[in-house]
Amino acid sequence: MKYKSCKDLEASLYVGPNEIRSCCQRFFYKGKMRGDAKLIDIKNDVTPTSQDIIFARKKIFNHIQDNKSESCTGCPFIYETEKKPEFNSEISHLSIEHHSVCNLRCNYCSETYYGGKRSKYNVVEFIKYLSDTKSFNNCKQVVWGGGEPTLDKSFELIINEIDKYANPNIYHRVFTNSVRYHNSVTEFLKKGLIKIVTSIDAGTEKTFKLVRGRDKFYNVFENLKKYSEANPHSVTIKYILTEQNLDEDELESFVLNCIKYNLKNCCYQISMNYKFENLELTLLKSIAYLMGKFKSNGIRKFFCDDHIAARFKKLTFDEKMIIKDYLIEKNITDVLLEDDNLESLNIFGAGDIAKNLLDKSSIQNKINNIEIFDNDPNKIGTMVNGIKIKKPDEILNNDYKIYISVAQSYDEIHSSLIKLNVDKKRIVSGLFL
Repeated sequence: MKYKSCKDLEASLYVGPNEIRSCCQRFFYKGKMRGDAKLIDIKNDVTPTSQDIIFARKKIFNHIQDNKSESCTGCPFIYETEKKPEFNSEISHLSIEHHSVCNLRCNYCSETYYGGKRSKYNVVEFIKYLSDTKSFNNCKQVVWGGGEPTLDKSFELIINEIDKYANPNIYHRVFTNSVRYHNSVTEFLKKGLIKIVTSIDAGTEKTFKLVRGRDKFYNVFENLKKYSEANPHSVTIKYILTEQNLDEDELESFVLNCIKYNLKNCCYQISMNYKFENLELTLLKSIAYLMGKFKSNGIRKFFCDDHIAARFKKLTFDEKMIIKDYLIEKNITDVLLEDDNLESLNIFGAGDIAKNLLDKSSIQNKINNIEIFDNDPNKIGTMVNGIKIKKPDEILNNDYKIYISVAQSYDEIHSSLIKLNVDKKRIVSGLFL
């Protein structure tokens, strides 16, 4: 017998102001946006326990088997297994979105994240419940979302409290809009306790106000400069492509401002409005153009996230020619990782982005030697598309180019490769068509 399950359902937790969810995936199925699978509704201000989490996970799992989970039906991350998962309260990924107070109004967002809701339960107490049952033993990171997490007066307190109870190897990834400067963020960056992600989504004041809802364009750049001075390798700058910020002038202005404010050594994440159902050629051209501007300005640490990877369709020959002609016209051919010229390649990261890359491009047919590496000991020795996953240090056994196929931990993996004395020139960023 085969079972249908989901890694997020088994080991992820998203803490909202009035609910606990198992994921933050959003996808279209039969013309309807789905995802954000809810585990628990918070009622009467009662703080959930570890047992509540276990019960809720089992309930959704059973609904998935019967095709009764509306949130999960059609989800691309559902997988089949012959072994029935043993559900517990273990958490490998924790996301804290315990309020929806925000000082921006992004046009791709919703009241779920800026509606002004406060926590209906004691979040610190909830974290302690989970810690007492050793739920964080294998947890590597806590992700802070929003609302704007730094607006919470207890932001600094909660981080310190979590670290008292949780796995000492946990680090915190804070999604902050950087509209306001916080000294605690700088201090945590200096200690290596947190990493921050800030989405700018514009190259000009006018577009920033249109996309993000307030005239704070230069405030964000000024604050990011201060945070970068504390630890640039723990700062990721994100650009979410929308209908309003796709044109070439906007993208070029964005990159030039990043250089102006000394943000060259930060990581850069390219994403897209999750409400886009398809990845059109126009959007793909904008992605390529932005990558080209990064490279021409000496920015080397950039990547596309899973929103783009999950929707990257297999291009036809004619579509590939359109993209290639565009790259030639704009003199940015160096963003195309020409699989015809690569005889060998290392892919670091054996998750969904890697699988999408192997499934939806033709690199397995054109590259003779492909090796895959991952930090997760549970993946070592298993297979992805017929390729055995190897340990990270084995990447030193060859001199192939390295493509980092992850999103949230890109900066961490890039740093780990440098610590292994991998030549930076081996690490490549760009597009496989």
